Amino acid sequence: MDQWNLTWEWMRNEFIYSMKGAYAHKKDPSECIFGPQGQYYKDFDFSSVMNCQKKPVISDLPPEKENDEKIGKLPYCCKNGTLLPKTMNETKARAIFQLEVFKLPPDMNRTALTPPQNWKIEGVLNPTYKCSPPFRVDPSEFPDPSGISATISTIASWQVTCNITRTKPKQAKCCVSFSAYYSDSAIPCNTCACGCDEHARCDKNAAPLMLPPDALLHPFANRTDKAKAWHTLKSKGHLPAKLPCPDNCGMSINWHVNSNYKTG
Repeated sequence: MDQWNLTWEWMRNEFIYSMKGAYAHKKDPSECIFGPQGQYYKDFDFSSVMNCQKKPVISDLPPEKENDEKIGKLPYCCKNGTLLPKTMNETKARAIFQLEVFKLPPDMNRTALTPPQNWKIEGVLNPTYKCSPPFRVDPSEFPDPSGISATISTIASWQVTCNITRTKPKQAKCCVSFSAYYSDSAIPCNTCACGCDEHARCDKNAAPLMLPPDALLHPFANRTDKAKAWHTLKSKGHLPAKLPCPDNCGMSINWHVNSNYKTG
């Protein structure tokens, strides 16, 4: 993943007071001052608050901030949003940042922890990801940032899994029909060229009926009788009980072969 952007939705009117290892895209304390946070924390100095958005957007720090005493000094941070598979580089296969968060109102019950919801991650040149709701897992352990041989355990941990989603291909908005000087029949646009209703009563898999060229100028709904008559006139066999569905395109273009000049 390249230059990841991570976002979520706070559930308890939380706001980010400070952050290490990453940064929020928007720093505007006025959202706290004039919001419910300012009404609850009346004597609080919001001037140095990192972010007050309900849906903050978080990004990784550049490498030059890795040893910054104030916002760096975290393992696996500060790679400018680059994440690689473990098989390529294990140290760049994870990213860490740390938040200091205030709740509204603060929880007196220390076991009542509400994680943020609606997680989303995206990059600059990356596929689309769909993230699961957070679920409780065993507390995570991290190396001590001071460099000594010790580990730090979290109070509680949640896991969010994000998988690549396959986006549906965009439906076509126009189609092409064909006609030629050597044929008195025109080939209309393909059946369901621009999509079809799942509950359509017509045949979505049948080939379109041939038409007289002038019928291409009529909307599909107005040329059914001509299509039936032309099919019978040209002895194309019995009409199917279920006629082909329309192309459902807002616009169609006809490609016509006008003549056959061998010399160009």
